Amino acid sequence: MQAIVRILDRSLPRPPADLIQGPALGALWARCRPEGLRAVEALFYCRGRLFVVAPGSAQAARLRQETPDLLVRLRAEPGLGALREIVVRRVGWEVARSRGSEGRPVRSAVGSRCFESLAEVVCDAPLKASLTRLASALASGSTEDTRRA
Repeated sequence: MQAIVRILDRSLPRPPADLIQGPALGALWARCRPEGLRAVEALFYCRGRLFVVAPGSAQAARLRQETPDLLVRLRAEPGLGALREIVVRRVGWEVARSRGSEGRPVRSAVGSRCFESLAEVVCDAPLKASLTRLASALASGSTEDTRRA
């Protein structure tokens, strides 16, 4: 039994120790972001990078202009002191509507980056390869539900 526990402990991916996401990150983001960037959503923070999604090129450009001041405010927040960069993903509303759900492209972008991060730290080669393929499929948007009734 202990051998199984050791194997699972070494094989199962662990989120990075500095990962911040969900409501905790949402609260930090809401406190620090300028009022004009309300539509920009913080997805997750990991390894010195904050990943955000902008609903269009105008919001992405505005975020890039605000980045120096925003970095200063964010670094003052607990857990974000090592923040080095803000990674902006742009998702147009027309893309979201064409997929049938406004949230789906955002979740695909988040899932892709999460699986890439996990693949970086996994020791098991077959699992690492599977995570990398899944991240690639999510990034390209080629994940179709193969279950049919």
